[in-house]
Amino acid sequence: TDLTHWVIGNAFLMCTNTCVFGLGSIFNGERYYGRLRSIVASPCNKLALILANGVFPTLFASIAVVGGFAVGGFVFKIDFSGVHLGLAALTIVCAMFAATGLGLLLAVFGLISDSMHLILNVVSYILMIFTGAEFPVSQLPVWGQCISKLLPLTHSIEAMNVLLGKTEGDFYYLLLSELGIGILYVIAAWGTLRGAEQACRR
Repeated sequence: TDLTHWVIGNAFLMCTNTCVFGLGSIFNGERYYGRLRSIVASPCNKLALILANGVFPTLFASIAVVGGFAVGGFVFKIDFSGVHLGLAALTIVCAMFAATGLGLLLAVFGLISDSMHLILNVVSYILMIFTGAEFPVSQLPVWGQCISKLLPLTHSIEAMNVLLGKTEGDFYYLLLSELGIGILYVIAAWGTLRGAEQACRR
């Protein structure tokens, strides 16, 4: 009877097209166009290359999420007028930052794997299942709930529901958790890149 929670979840999931598939396939595209050997052999900073490719996808993903809220609210007659726009925007930015961090980590595997399409599709379904966008996190098994807490978007979806008064929770704690997850993914991407670059050269 109330589709607000599902509209919020699916609006956030619209970022996967740019944050996961767009960023994750950076080196896959370079391999396809024959530039990967030159990039790997050059002394340029690979993380800077990934980050440079990640700025605009993050912005586009944020716009896509806002569009998802607008269309979802119009089609399913959901009233977002009472929501605090500043906090809602902050939630979307934190979510896109965390999703971009995951995309950066996935991009690194493009240096050493030729199966990125499989990896990216699996990750997109993991986000769909475990973030609470399509299924309530509370209905997942215990191990599934543990996975959901380590994924981007989970805390942002819950924070947006708290902001709209649909669930109870600490909004700022959820937001900080999402930021922390994003930072961890960026650090993991940087650390993994150092090893992946050497493996790619070999």
